[in-house]
Amino acid sequence: MHDFSTSSSHLLPVVGLTGGIGSGKTTVAGILESLGIPVFDADARAKSLYKRHADLRAWVVDRFGETCGCYQDGRLIDIDRKALADIVFSNSEALAELNGVVHPAVARDFLDWHAFQSKQSNAPYVVREAAILIETGGHKQCDSVAVVQAPQAVCLARASERLDTDPSQIEQRMQQQLSDEARREHAHFVVDNADDNHLLRQVLDLHKKLVEIHASRDRKTP
Repeated sequence: MHDFSTSSSHLLPVVGLTGGIGSGKTTVAGILESLGIPVFDADARAKSLYKRHADLRAWVVDRFGETCGCYQDGRLIDIDRKALADIVFSNSEALAELNGVVHPAVARDFLDWHAFQSKQSNAPYVVREAAILIETGGHKQCDSVAVVQAPQAVCLARASERLDTDPSQIEQRMQQQLSDEARREHAHFVVDNADDNHLLRQVLDLHKKLVEIHASRDRKTP
């Protein structure tokens, strides 16, 4: 029996949403967002952190090279994510080092976002979407976890089209991530996205279950 209680009486329940590259987790998040659920997109927030924090940009360029930087009038203004990905996804140690710096910053950003949403939103829960939610231990701060999965061939085709990247590079990235089997060990819910035509119904059913689980929970006062 899963424990769906939240650890803080004033914070909205957190549903972790994860899945491999090309699985469709971002599509699932978009559907939930259209239903009024606040979604924290870890990848988008990481991009925002690069723009907002000069020290983080400087560290990336110092560690991985100037080709990872975006410059304007000689000033480092952003990070070239594709150039950075080409480096770290071919080197597991480099990827671990990058994640060790960036993901704690994203986790702190989530705490601020979560606190804000808990004050402002009337939603029954919020979603924390992250590709490596489990690898970074973020699932331990979630009240429940939903895993989106699809056959590897389907994921590969989707990701290659979306990223306009050679399939061999996509496969290299896949090898750096957990398998669907490993993710399911931490999942309370699984969305099977092998066929896009059946995705919407699954997500609507998931939302209904999450509302039933979380919306009735009394938000206690101290």
